[in-house]
Amino acid sequence: MQIILREELKKLIDSKADYMLIDVREKEELQYGMIPSAKNIPLHEIEEAFSLSDEAFLEKYEFAKPHKEDKVIFYCRTGGRSAMATQFAESTGYVHAQNYAGSIYDWANIDLNVRRY
Repeated sequence: MQIILREELKKLIDSKADYMLIDVREKEELQYGMIPSAKNIPLHEIEEAFSLSDEAFLEKYEFAKPHKEDKVIFYCRTGGRSAMATQFAESTGYVHAQNYAGSIYDWANIDLNVRRY
């Protein structure tokens, strides 16, 4: 599994590089803050979400479905759920899927808009 570190993720965000950051926490957890540029797909919806057509995905999640060659980064609270999402993405052909193993708990070290819980 490919891992991305906080410093690498921050560089991607700051440079406005081409990537998709997906927060796999549950909707009620989002009150503690999200990493800038992140989109939310709860882990229990990942398999179904990635099986949707591009049009159905866009309609349901209000952002474009990532393509298999896109850089897709997953995070959660502490890295466990995002590891599962990354493994799923890899198993379905997403060759540049990465897990931000530190997740929101690590990101809180540099972002005052995010709280640990």
